[in-house]
Parts: sequence; structure tokens; C-alpha cells
Amino acid sequence: MRRRNFIKRFLYYTGIITIPIITLFFIFMAVIVYRKQQDIETEAIKSAQAVRDNYSLVLDSAATQYDLLARNPRMSISLRNYISHKQIGYLDVILTNSILSNFASLTSHASYIASVYYYLDGYDSLLTSYTGGITQLSQFSDLNWLPSYVESERNEWVEKRNMHLYSYTNPIPVLTYYKKLSMFRGVVMVNIYEDQLKQMLGGGSSLDQFFIIDADGSFLLQGRGTTEPDQEAKDALISAVRAASGTPFQDWISFDHTKYFVRIVPADCGTYIAACTSRSSYYQALYTLLFQLFIVLAVIICTVVWIAYTITKKNFQQIDYFVTVFSDAERGTYKNEKPAFIKDEYDLILNNIVQLFIRQTFLKNQLALKEQEQKLAEMTALQLQINPHFLFNTLQTLDFKALEYTQKPTALNRIIEALSDILKYSLQNTASMVTLKDEIEYLKKYDHIQRYRYEDKYILYYDYDEELETTPIIRLILQPLIENSLYHGIKPLDGSGFIKLKITEKAEWLTVTVIDTGVGMNPAETAALYEKINHPGNESIGLANVNSRLVMQYGEESRLRILSKKNMGTCISFRIPLSRSL
Repeated sequence: MRRRNFIKRFLYYTGIITIPIITLFFIFMAVIVYRKQQDIETEAIKSAQAVRDNYSLVLDSAATQYDLLARNPRMSISLRNYISHKQIGYLDVILTNSILSNFASLTSHASYIASVYYYLDGYDSLLTSYTGGITQLSQFSDLNWLPSYVESERNEWVEKRNMHLYSYTNPIPVLTYYKKLSMFRGVVMVNIYEDQLKQMLGGGSSLDQFFIIDADGSFLLQGRGTTEPDQEAKDALISAVRAASGTPFQDWISFDHTKYFVRIVPADCGTYIAACTSRSSYYQALYTLLFQLFIVLAVIICTVVWIAYTITKKNFQQIDYFVTVFSDAERGTYKNEKPAFIKDEYDLILNNIVQLFIRQTFLKNQLALKEQEQKLAEMTALQLQINPHFLFNTLQTLDFKALEYTQKPTALNRIIEALSDILKYSLQNTASMVTLKDEIEYLKKYDHIQRYRYEDKYILYYDYDEELETTPIIRLILQPLIENSLYHGIKPLDGSGFIKLKITEKAEWLTVTVIDTGVGMNPAETAALYEKINHPGNESIGLANVNSRLVMQYGEESRLRILSKKNMGTCISFRIPLSRSL
């Protein structure tokens, strides 16, 4: 009944407040979407024009090399004589050097210009800005432009290709501008860096993607996009280019699972600029509006919840209080709090009677629970005392029986003796401190047992000053580190490995390091091990136990630190303050 009353009031007030707000929001959002779509189309048109203007500037700077030769026949004749290795005069030398200087000036001042080529049909020579002179075609690596030039019937065109400066270097993607000569049979080529051209064309633009496409449907350049468009996207853009047919074209086109506003404008050399703005870009303008709506709705819901709760609380406060008190009593909890609904003597007397009954019941339950816990703790303590001592006595019996059968000490006796010493060491008070020498002696007994199992699988050696042997340290802290290196580092190796225990003292800190030459771990495995150590949960491991004891005894500065590299080994270390170990 209480829940139904609360829900009824909550729905009533929510409907009154939120329905008008949500209605106004959707109307406002529709207007925003429409205006944003208009802004996208306007911005796309401006950006497409800006990209075309920048592209035209680039091609104009490339075309100046042709104009330099076409407007000066004498300079063209001098270049032909120079390339054909004919005897040239003083004027030819001056004009040729002037052209080479112009090539060099272009490539140095226009960073997007990679190189300029000047080629005449019928000669095995090529004038390049890259070498600053003539290069034999037979000795030049970048020749993949030659078939395009020979086969093309156009006088001026742009082509995407890879420029091979040397046979041993990686190719460089470039756009090559071709312009055939009018005076002689030959061509002037300007190679433009593709990456720098992208930056120049896309600078300051709000476009998501833009493409340069020639009349044949070949994609010469893609800017802004991070992935190559699929065939469906290419077909959609090519169809749009053909629809443009020399005039500007714009429409909403779907490709790459996204709807784009595409503006296509014709550019120089028979190419087209396709400027694409994603419809999803105006979603960002709605995020703020949606976020504000969610905040308003959250405030409204919180307010409505508070109103509904307050009204319901007034109606059911006294019933809720007694239900809560009896429920807490059933769970074994008792709260001696004065209820807020007490306003007269009747409420006070009734509350005192209920509280007295609850208090007596609670005290009886607590007394019975503590008696049961005390008995259970006593039984557990007795069992913990019996089981380890029984195991220790059993090991000694096995040692005597083995000596009785063999009549002399054997490896079995030595293993049992070492294991007995380890068990005896473990049974002592774990809260007491031991010396570093005691801990190392215990570690050597563990190593002695493992030798019988692994033989020459590993070599364990120690590196520390004997002066440190009297340093106090908590018990059973070294053996888990060596065991971890042995089982997880050395054991998986095909051959043998090394484990080194290094103990040093520096600046009032004792540093213990265990280094192995095992299989090691990659960063992901190291992170997973840190997670297990710092948050062991129900799956406890030896390193987690060591780490927890170090932190409890010495603080956060003494946590385990792990360095590892795959197929090289692992280093686990910790440090403890000498002032707290004394």
C-alpha cells in the first residue's frame, strides 16, 4: 500500500511537470537540427571553395615552370642543346643555369614541391631539380612517370604515383603535374608531396573529408579521412562527379555507413574537389542541449521523488518506523534513536514500550552470539595447535623409520630433516621478528629440498654483506619470492636458469631484490600480476600474502615492485626502513 501510494503520487507530479518541458524541448531540438543542417551546407560550400582555391594555387605554381619555358623560346633552345650534349655557348650556359636556379628556388620556397623534371623525347637524359643537372634515364630510379606520359594524349593532367628516388629507399607518394611542351616534343613535370598537399588544402577547414578526383573517376588525393573509403563510397562519389559534369554539384550522399553533405566543384586539369561534411557533426551541437535536458529532468525527478516521498512519509511515518524497528531486530541490529514523528505523550509511551522490548531481545541475542563465537574460537585454537604438531611428530617418525631401513642417512632423511626444520620454523610465532640470517638459513633449507627435485635446473646464489645478517625482519618473507621465480620463471624454461638474492643497505633502507633469468612477462601480464597482488580477493597467491604483510608491517613504501621483460627474466624487490625493522 505504501509503495502504491508513493508511485501514484510520483507519476502524478512527474506528468504535470515533465510533459510540457519535454514537448518544448523536442520542438526546440527540431529547430536546432534544421538550422544546423543549413549551417553545415553553407560551411561545406565555403570549405569546398577554399580547398579548390588552395589547389589552384598549387597547380599555378607548378604551371609557372612551363610558362617560363613557353614564353622564352631561346631558353627552350638552350635547354635542348644542354640536354642533347651539343656544344653550347656562353648564353646557353647562362640561360640553363637560370632555369636550374628557378627550379631550386621553387623547391626551397614551396615546401610542398618535391622536384621538377624536364624531359625531351628522343634523348636519354632528364633535367631534374633533385640533382641540379642532367641525369641519365638508365641511371635514374624514378621512371614510372614515363609510360603515363607516352600513352597520354592530353596536354595537361595530374596523376597520383609513387616517386622512387633511389632503388633502396621507400617510395614517396606524390601528385605529379604534367604539361607537354609546345615548341618541342617533351614535358615539364612537377612532383608535389601528397602529405604536405593534404595539410595545405585542409588547413583551417571544418570538413570531415575531402577528395580530389579526376574525370576518369580516379581518386588522386584523400584529406582528413583516417581510412580508405570502400568501393561503395567510391562509386557514390564517382557518380556524383559524373552528375556534376563540369558544374558545381551538392547533395546528401550515404557512404561508409554515414550520411554526408557532399559539395563537388570542378578544378584545374580536369579534376574535381569533393568536400564532405558528416551529418553526425551536428549531433555534437545537440549533446549540450541533451545534457541540459537530462540535468533538468534529473532535477525534476529528484524534486518529484522528494515531494512524493514527503507526502507518503507523512501518511506512513509511524508504521514505517515500527516496521523498520522490528525488521532490524530480526536482523540482530538495534538503533536507539528517537523517531521524528513523536509529537504527544501517546507516541512517547508507545515508543518506549517498543524500545524496551527490542533492547532486551537484542541484548539476549548478542550474549548468545558472543558465547557461541567464544566456543568456536577456543575449538579452532586447539585444532590449530594439534594439527601442525602432529604433522611435525609424524615427519620425525618417518625420518627414524627411513634411517632404520637404510641403516645410514640418505637423501630421503635429508629431505625430511629439512622439511621438519621448515615446519618448525613456520610453527613459531609469526608475529615475532627474526634476523636476516635466520630467514636466509630457512631459505637454504627450502633450496636444499628443491635441489632433489630440479637438480641442475637452476642455480641460486646470494649477494649481501655479512654485516646485514643481524638485521631484524618479519618471518617467512623471502621463500615465497624465490618460489615464485622458480615455479613461474625458471621451470617453464627449456634449459637451466639463475636466481639471485641481492640484499643491500642504502640511506636507512634495506632493499631485497630477487632476480631470475626465466621466461619473463610482457606488460599486460605484469599488470595482471600487480592486480592479483594488490586485490587478491578469494584467489590468494604467495606474492599477495608477502605484499600484504609488508604493507601492514612497514607501510605503503614497502610494497612489492616488479620489473619484467618477456624472454629475459623478472626482478621483484621491496625495501624496508631500518628504523622500523630494529
